[in-house]
Formats: sequence, C-alpha cells, structure tokens
Amino acid sequence: MPAEITLSASLIPLLAADSWPNSLDSLAVAIFVAVAVVAPAMGYAFMVLDFRAYLRSLRRALVRVAYYVPELPPWAQLETPRCVAAFGLRLPCSEEELKRAYLSKVKKLHPDRGGDRRRFMMLQGHFEAAQAIIQGSTG
Repeated sequence: MPAEITLSASLIPLLAADSWPNSLDSLAVAIFVAVAVVAPAMGYAFMVLDFRAYLRSLRRALVRVAYYVPELPPWAQLETPRCVAAFGLRLPCSEEELKRAYLSKVKKLHPDRGGDRRRFMMLQGHFEAAQAIIQGSTG
C-alpha cells in the first residue's frame, strides 16, 4: 500500500499561490539582476578606460627605449621608422639615399631660405635618428 502524504493545516497557508513572490523577493531579484548586469558593464567600461591608459604609457616607454637602442631588431624592421619616413624613404635604404633626400628637404626648410626654424630643427633630429638607424642596420 502506498503511503499517503497528509498535509497539516499549518503548512497549507505557506504553500498558497498568492504568498509568493512578495515585495522582499521582488527586491532581491531586482538587486541580483542589477548586480549581474551593471557590475560587468561597469567593469568593462573601466577596463577599456584603463587599457587605453596602459597603451599610452606603453607607447611612452617604447619611445624612451627607442632612443637608447642603437639598432633595430629584425622584427622591428618590418615597419619604416618615422624618422626615415619623414624623408620619403623606406627601409632598407642606403646612407647616400638618405643624404640626397635630406639635402632636398633642407633646401626647402632651411631658415635662411624662408623656412620655419622649428620644422628645420625637427628635420635635423629626424636625420640624425635615421642616420643612426641606417648605420646600425648596415654596420
């Protein structure tokens, strides 16, 4: 014979359909959903902001290191450095090509010929950096 389950009269009000969900349960669900949706969204936003700051600091560090490294490693030679590209050249190029490009730019930018002094000084810096890179990669 199967055992019969009897419910006591005190349990019936607890199982009534209109007692759940009440306002406390609705509040708990709303808080859970807010935490489950808002917290990851805020985390993602902060991560994006922090990652951009990280990339900026990485770029500053790489620029500092680039001034102390006399030659380019092979993996970095795939891209033309900015100082070489300022003369319209691409790596690999010779020192003679660099000097020809430099002289043609100097004729246009020299302050004695009506050029801007600041741009001329930038060209000088680019020339020295490009010369160091080309000498380091060939020598």
